[in-house]
Amino acid sequence: MPVRSFLLRVLPALAMLSAASAFAQVTPFSMTPDKPASPSEVQRTPVPATAPIAQTQPSTPSAPFDMRQAPTASPQTGPSQQPPSAGAGSAPAPFGMTPQGARATPATAGTQTRPAQALQTGAASPARPILRNEKPILPSALVRLEGEVDARSWAIHLTQDEAASGASLAIGYRNAVVVMPEASRLRALVNGEVIIDTPIASAQNVQRIVLPVRAGLLRPGQNVVRLEVVQRHRTDCTVRATYELWTELEAASTAIVFGEGTPRMLRGLEDLPAIGVDATGTTTIHVIAPKVYRPEMRDRLLRLVQMVALRGRYAHPVVKVSETDPGQVSPGTIKVYLSPAGELRTIMPLSPEAAASQPIALVMQDSGSPALVVSGPGWADLDTAISVIAASMLSDRSTERSSVDTASWMWPDAPVFQRARSVKFADLGIPTQEFSGRRFRARFAIDLPADFYANDYGEALLYLDAAYTPAVQPGSHIDLYVNDRISATMRITAKGDIFRRHPVRIPMRNFKPGINIVWFEAVLLTDADDRCPPGGTLSETSRFVLFDTTNLAIPDFGRIGRLPDLANMSAGGFPLGSAPATFVLARQNPLLYGSAGTLLARMARVSGEPVRAVFANAAVVGDPSTVFIGAIDQLPSGMLQRVGVSERTRAIWQSTPAPVRTSSAIPGAEGAPSEKMTPERSLNDLSSQGSTDDIRKRWTESLSHRSFLQTRFDAFKSWVEKTFNLSVASLVVHDNASTAFEPPPRATLLLAQGNSEGDGTLTVMTARTEGELADATARLTEPELWPQVAGTIVTLNTNEDWIDVQPVRSFTFVQTQPFSLLNLRLVAANWMSINILQYALLLVACCAALGVTTYFLLKRLGRSS
Repeated sequence: MPVRSFLLRVLPALAMLSAASAFAQVTPFSMTPDKPASPSEVQRTPVPATAPIAQTQPSTPSAPFDMRQAPTASPQTGPSQQPPSAGAGSAPAPFGMTPQGARATPATAGTQTRPAQALQTGAASPARPILRNEKPILPSALVRLEGEVDARSWAIHLTQDEAASGASLAIGYRNAVVVMPEASRLRALVNGEVIIDTPIASAQNVQRIVLPVRAGLLRPGQNVVRLEVVQRHRTDCTVRATYELWTELEAASTAIVFGEGTPRMLRGLEDLPAIGVDATGTTTIHVIAPKVYRPEMRDRLLRLVQMVALRGRYAHPVVKVSETDPGQVSPGTIKVYLSPAGELRTIMPLSPEAAASQPIALVMQDSGSPALVVSGPGWADLDTAISVIAASMLSDRSTERSSVDTASWMWPDAPVFQRARSVKFADLGIPTQEFSGRRFRARFAIDLPADFYANDYGEALLYLDAAYTPAVQPGSHIDLYVNDRISATMRITAKGDIFRRHPVRIPMRNFKPGINIVWFEAVLLTDADDRCPPGGTLSETSRFVLFDTTNLAIPDFGRIGRLPDLANMSAGGFPLGSAPATFVLARQNPLLYGSAGTLLARMARVSGEPVRAVFANAAVVGDPSTVFIGAIDQLPSGMLQRVGVSERTRAIWQSTPAPVRTSSAIPGAEGAPSEKMTPERSLNDLSSQGSTDDIRKRWTESLSHRSFLQTRFDAFKSWVEKTFNLSVASLVVHDNASTAFEPPPRATLLLAQGNSEGDGTLTVMTARTEGELADATARLTEPELWPQVAGTIVTLNTNEDWIDVQPVRSFTFVQTQPFSLLNLRLVAANWMSINILQYALLLVACCAALGVTTYFLLKRLGRSS
């Protein structure tokens, strides 16, 4: 009986436990009370990336975000009155820097999709196909926002039909796993109005958010897109932890989404900027021309692509050439038909009839793709049609440019400093911002002329308007980086202060001709960060403010050209002088035409006008400047030596296959190597030579052999280097006859420049094959990589996405400005600042001449005693 009673009690309990376990596997356990799901929760259902995009009702754009006031989502929240849109020329409201909870705002209640294949994995989602009603908008394949606060702005162009139709904004992103969703936000603005405002919570894969754009906000022509992030670490309060915070936006998932059936045809030449970009941020100019090997066709083709790039204002134009119609092309591509009217029908079945009677530059649709037809009765009419394309861009070149067109990849346009000038942060796109984190960052760009010449002479001044609270500890600092090099540091020594036009000195040697990227960074240390209590990253009190009245002042600088120097090309000053450059192609085929066209289009975009160039079949002795483009086995014998490159490069490259670009080569991607490790370094770092006692004994013996005088001399030399910035190397006259350069075996492109036999330069651009040359040229001319081109030799590795620059060792000056004593003094001061020995000898000679002159003068005028 006791056993039976026991079984009667235990069996029902086991049955109930089994049923509860089965129910738990079906219904996830929730720690929150039952409540109706919000719209944002309902629409977070994962769907395949290729599924149709669900359209949502228009919602009210959220106000400028303030993390202290967190509006909660409610299913009953309805559309409200739309605020007036801000113009593209006005700076957007500063992003709130104080964190809040993770409750969804109305702006997050849109369609959010995730690729089903990538769920439950840490890998990036597979490439998502671009639908016909989508227009990619990112200026590069990947836009990465880093740190606790970061922002990026650029301009996109829309046609009249696109602006008038109903559209939505789609953002695809993923973030670092250490980013705290409860206190981190991603915000997208269009023309100053917030469209998307969402927590950053997509560490596993790319999450896509689609929200409608208010009717009337988009306008024909230029529209400014701005992305902002505020990111906080989950557990760590140190400054070092802020370097682990990042959010990446994927170009294939970030786009303007139009309704089905929206007409997107171009109406005229003014719509050429609306071609847009593809999933890599590239705009392809595909030229179709019959018999491209003819000189009369080649010259006009290479001039035409420059005009189209200028009129289109493309961030990254890439040129392709073919002799037949490629059919329908992918987004971000425009077909350009170039031919006299008599040959136009051979490449274009439905050719315009007007081409037979007059020159035309007609924009039209061809097989569903945008096309530009450039034609006329004869060759002279083609020249007229080509000139019409960019006539409005070149109407007045007599006045100096005040800014360079960078809006398509960095808005606002970078100001040009032709001479001494001061620019406020407000004009550089940096608004007044309050900050509650540990490391504040803001960046801007400026442009310097191609004949900019400054070394160790002169300083720029940043007049800082900012303030910090007493919570910030002494030892905090404000740093300025110019072209990824730290250039100035200001230590914070007092607790709580406000700066009014506080000068921060920046040596001019850190600037270079062309585009310069400047980072402003404030590292703020507090006692609370040292303690880092639970929730310490959720600071609610601002500790730093940067005012937009801060301004950068560049003094007068020397202006003179240097040859050879590839910076002349990257800064838009090539060729120097009045004579045009001669471009020579190793072979007359579409691949080399495409490489030359891509290079010329980039140079034209930088300079703001077509490159002064003539095209020849072979280089002629006496040409002022010559550019040779071809595969390495097509280069004439001895040409590599003339530009300082070893002839062994031919054999090395032919025996070494080109590296294949992988996804891990993306800068900043997880798994990418942070630095290059050579076999020698790996051996020295990872293995020790002998025991600890043996190494200590060897070091002790080597140091004990140093004499007292040698020790004192080394100490004196270190004091001179630290105090006066002088070294023994600066007193040595360098031997200009250096050994020939050998590029790394894994390099994919070589761009080298040397002195020609005349008064100009010889520039060589080569790769292993013609196809690799076209691909590598497209990579080198990306807007963020091209400004790094300088020195005499540049090698590109497309697999690891880095370039190696060999500095200028020997050069000659070329006068680019009318003679003036002020410019001569600045040039002489800069030259002497890096030639200490010559300066010292000149100073001694002047002192000796002064002494001798004084002696004879006193001997003649004085009275003998």
